[in-house]
Amino acid sequence: MNLETITKLINQGESTILELKKSTARLKSACETACAFLNTDGGYIIIGVTDDLKIVGQDISDKTKREIGNELAKISPKANIEVHYIPLEDSDKQLIAFHVTTDSTKRPYMYDGKAYLRSQCDTLPMPMEYLQQLTISNANDNQPWERQTVNDVSLDDLDINEILSTIREGAINNRIPENYVTGDPWQALIHLGLIEKNKITNAALILFGKEPDKKHPQCLLRLARFRGIDKESFIDNKQVRGNIFKLLREAMLFANTHLPVSSEFPKNSVQRIDTPLFPILAIREAIANALCHRDYSYYGGSISFAIFDDRLEIWNYGLLPSGLTTDKLKTLNCSVPRNRKIANVLYYHKIFESWGRGVQMILSECKKMGHPEPYYSQNSVGTLLTMPSKEPIGNTQSIIKQGPDVPFESLSERQQEIVAVLRQHHSLAPDELRHLMAKPPAERTFREELNRLKALHYIDSEGETRSRKWFSIN
Repeated sequence: MNLETITKLINQGESTILELKKSTARLKSACETACAFLNTDGGYIIIGVTDDLKIVGQDISDKTKREIGNELAKISPKANIEVHYIPLEDSDKQLIAFHVTTDSTKRPYMYDGKAYLRSQCDTLPMPMEYLQQLTISNANDNQPWERQTVNDVSLDDLDINEILSTIREGAINNRIPENYVTGDPWQALIHLGLIEKNKITNAALILFGKEPDKKHPQCLLRLARFRGIDKESFIDNKQVRGNIFKLLREAMLFANTHLPVSSEFPKNSVQRIDTPLFPILAIREAIANALCHRDYSYYGGSISFAIFDDRLEIWNYGLLPSGLTTDKLKTLNCSVPRNRKIANVLYYHKIFESWGRGVQMILSECKKMGHPEPYYSQNSVGTLLTMPSKEPIGNTQSIIKQGPDVPFESLSERQQEIVAVLRQHHSLAPDELRHLMAKPPAERTFREELNRLKALHYIDSEGETRSRKWFSIN
């Protein structure tokens, strides 16, 4: 870490992942916060900054370093906390920065015999109920399903690019140490905690397997768009098998295909603004939660994502941890995932918005867009998230608030295809667009069609001839 990076952090002010201290006179408080970061999202503690964000630094001696080492040693289990000393320009003083990265499988972390949590900008003692829940969960998870090894599986059965991408993104997102970055996929799996006794684990196969369903048929996602508010009639119905990243992509593609989008054009602008009926981040968080919290030990289990005319439903096989009720999900500030290794990898990718607060984000984002509050329920084998809609979901056509006089249905089949392709992509060069068409016309005819559609205000272009890009405005 350098002074420029530290200064950018300081200028953001204190947050859920940043704590500022004036000096090591507050070292014990800093270590309490480090413990809180370990039990939540990780973060940074910077010592040598005043309350008004002025960088003052402090004198650092060998005694100071010993005191820091002694206090951090009081955190158990052993934690991953990097300590950096950053010299100030034109001064003998230095800043001290703690970079705290966490491992959910080791929680609860304790400092000097006490556990702490981070809430907004505050460090708080962990509630006894939650501490007991984490402790019991750890005791019962000595060898959970995700950590069991798989026979006859090698690196050839895994997506190497996805493994290495996870390590890189985790470091870029400051969620794993930079020294974990490697080009060796086996070493990367070790850093991710996905190797046990020199063998690939179930979690590694579920996350990165090319065809994990050959070993684990429960790697299944059921997708449905029902007509009406019950399950009597399908508009679309499909099943997808694959690793977690594939299932997540397919779920989001299904949502984009079957959920309507409201579109409008700001005054004096040709760029269309699209607003989906449901917040995309909330849907992604809900699907990711189901993928990492489900019970994979049952080979007949699955996840389902259903769209009705009045609601979305996301169901996963597996109940909430013992002692946790659906009502408590709304107020819980920390996560107790069934599959912690899997959850960690999704967290490194920032697929989880934040540890333990995903449910709150889902609720708040839906309410911001005017929907009734989503709610969880359980039956004897699984957990269901229901996301009611503020209005009938209807069909998948965009609701255009302002557009050309010529209706889309009046365009020729070729013109409709050009518009449809551009609606699926942000912008395309002419050759890219032409090659994506089912039956590409001759170049001259193609240019004429583009100009006609531009005159009709369905599409527009930007850039000079050689670098021109076409995009949909309706």
